[in-house]
Amino acid sequence: MKKCEFIQQAAIEFMPQTQWQTDKAIAYAERLWERLTEKGYGDEKPRQPRDIPKAYDKLSPLQKAGFDVFWIAFDLKKCSKDKAAMRWLQLGDLSKAEHDAIITAAKLTAQERKTLPEGQIPKHAEGWLSERRWLGYQATGLEQQQKQDTEKQRRLTALLGDLAHAKKMSEMTGDEWWRGEAQRLEQAVREARQANA
Repeated sequence: MKKCEFIQQAAIEFMPQTQWQTDKAIAYAERLWERLTEKGYGDEKPRQPRDIPKAYDKLSPLQKAGFDVFWIAFDLKKCSKDKAAMRWLQLGDLSKAEHDAIITAAKLTAQERKTLPEGQIPKHAEGWLSERRWLGYQATGLEQQQKQDTEKQRRLTALLGDLAHAKKMSEMTGDEWWRGEAQRLEQAVREARQANA
């Protein structure tokens, strides 16, 4: 609540106790505001400025080096480099692991951007950094293993479907090509099962 709103509401509440003396009610309300502020309940904490002018120039040499690598990896030059540098500055000093994770995710984002549907607007670097989007790219070892296992199972299922189709076509047509295709697919299924084991 803003101070003026608080004083107005409190003064209205104090009016009956002050025999409707407006100045006295306002004085009580102001003193109450001051006491609340002293106890930490009054004024809101000042907010940081939204923009840091020439943020790139305020980066330390190590931060500049990291940001430059990020900027190249992110590869979207339509957005403001200085605003992105401001977000990088707000991240503070990053560890090597954090830096590497951001760069890897930025490269993946740049690749994904190439396949965006027409009309979809890509996230600019400033927003990408402020929303910490790189965290969405950090899969745990277990998640990565599950993705690999799922992909292997999907591939095996597709091979089994192709094999069944090739065998059926071989039986129906008696064509040597389908018989050879069935044998090739049987070998591929054996290899896929060995890889899954």
